Amino acid sequence: MDNTEIDLEKYIQAVKSAIEKAPLRVEDSVDLSDIWVITSLPVDLIMECLKSPEMKLPPTVSKVIFNKKIVLKNPGYSNNFQGE
Repeated sequence: MDNTEIDLEKYIQAVKSAIEKAPLRVEDSVDLSDIWVITSLPVDLIMECLKSPEMKLPPTVSKVIFNKKIVLKNPGYSNNFQGE
């Protein structure tokens, strides 16, 4: 594993954390602009993290959107999810 992979992994973790903190929008979606506000990471880096195979959305989030387009869908989304 080289330094680039290690650095990207740190950013992926930051994006995952931001998604968990971000407010849920229409249809349990998270807007990329909310991730940007929380992390202050450049949008292109956030997009790279979202497209990474390691990126998994929490079960309460249906998708991530940007400019009204779906960037990432959650195959494990359950709209019947009940918090603990």
